[in-house]
Amino acid sequence: MPSSTSPRLISIDVLLRRTTIISFPAAFILLLIHGISAQLAFPALGLLPLAASAFLGVFILNRDRVAALGSPIQSLTPYNIFVSDIVIAASLLAFLIPSWIMLTESHPRGLVVLGTYGTVFMMVDFAIHVYLAGNHFLHLFAFRACDCPHCRSGSLQGQPGPDTLEITISSDDAGMEFGDRAVEAGCMRETTPMLSRAQMV
Repeated sequence: MPSSTSPRLISIDVLLRRTTIISFPAAFILLLIHGISAQLAFPALGLLPLAASAFLGVFILNRDRVAALGSPIQSLTPYNIFVSDIVIAASLLAFLIPSWIMLTESHPRGLVVLGTYGTVFMMVDFAIHVYLAGNHFLHLFAFRACDCPHCRSGSLQGQPGPDTLEITISSDDAGMEFGDRAVEAGCMRETTPMLSRAQMV
């Protein structure tokens, strides 16, 4: 089944993943310096979800690059990537709220500015993962609905359900060939019979 994702969306996703990777070193320096100078856990602990975001970006881009060379990779399904984006976005928000609270307390102006710049990277990563999760939600749940209730257990990963059996039936006597036939418990789908090349001649 051809993917419904347009090349433009694919290029945007790649750009956003690269942004999470490239921005991490600068965020690491700013948040680490602020944490040591102010002796505060927040927003320095925001490095944890930022590191997870950068690692996920590296993993996905490397997977796509290897897959483009023809190597079959089944490490992360679209559903797993969707869940990862949701978890990272929620973690970033959970670290942002206490960071903003602590930055409003009385601290030297320079440390407040430094910490604020550090939280900008967290806000950017949060927006990126919310956007990516939204795209995955649309593709996984809106465009992949399955008519068969027994197949829906596999529709979230874009795969057939666990009870699906693929059978190919051919008949030499009648000169007819049947395509794939999916048989599930209580659900049957057949393709339209087609005349073989020999019968048509």
